[in-house]
Amino acid sequence: MSVQSYFILGRPLNSVLAGSAVAIGALAALSAPLTTNQLWYIVFGCITTGFISAYGYAINDIFDIEIDKINVPHRPIPSGSVSLKGAKWFSIITLALGFVFAVLIDFVAVLLALSGGILLYLYAARFKRSGFPGNLIVALLAAIPFIFGGFVTQSYNTLIYPASFAFLINLGRELIKDIEDVYGDKLENVQSIALRYGVKPARNLAYIILLSLVVVIPFPIILGYYSSIPFFFAVLLIIGLILYTIPQLFNQPEDLIIHNTTSIKRILKICMTIGVFGFMSEGIIKLIQFTFK
Repeated sequence: MSVQSYFILGRPLNSVLAGSAVAIGALAALSAPLTTNQLWYIVFGCITTGFISAYGYAINDIFDIEIDKINVPHRPIPSGSVSLKGAKWFSIITLALGFVFAVLIDFVAVLLALSGGILLYLYAARFKRSGFPGNLIVALLAAIPFIFGGFVTQSYNTLIYPASFAFLINLGRELIKDIEDVYGDKLENVQSIALRYGVKPARNLAYIILLSLVVVIPFPIILGYYSSIPFFFAVLLIIGLILYTIPQLFNQPEDLIIHNTTSIKRILKICMTIGVFGFMSEGIIKLIQFTFK
């Protein structure tokens, strides 16, 4: 049972990326120059989110131990490099460390950390195979770090935009993924929209959500909150890519819809990356403007 095995259990790269979303949310929501305290709060927020994400990955692996013995036997718990008891202690310690750094910020940060911890546990323990409720939890978990970032800097006016982007694109992608996994989910008794109501209703719901994103994402530009050129081009690219995917799922037979979901998932992941880059660019430009104003 090496330290490296515990490190792998917490999926460090994914946890760091989750933590960085706090910084992106904080910078994108800036409405005044950063104070020294706010800068420290951003650092503490990133660390809090990173530790709670590591807790979430560990708790997920604890509940998935039997499935992982078949699907991913090399993972720390099924391979035996981390014991089940050790994994439970790892999850407790990472969750506790997350709360410690949240306490250093304020009470709202503690509430957000607590919400994230509860959602991660509920998802792993109960809702992972519940279909749409599980999809909603995944989307909420993607949005919380951006909300956290806005609260950390007490910049409430624009935190809704990166959070809405994260929520809607992840929810749409989860529904597309459910269509892709419809045959496997039938064997696993996953109660997805695609399995319960059919592939086409799931597709329709996914595109209502994604087209909602197309409508929402230009709002910070229209309302004058964001004005950077990188964000403007990011919005154009995201809208173009989402609209590009529509013919691949509509006016197609069901088997072709399922086949096309793999490429659509890839396109939506590209949209996520472009969106994060757009919000990050907007935040960095704001920071530079406030610093040298």
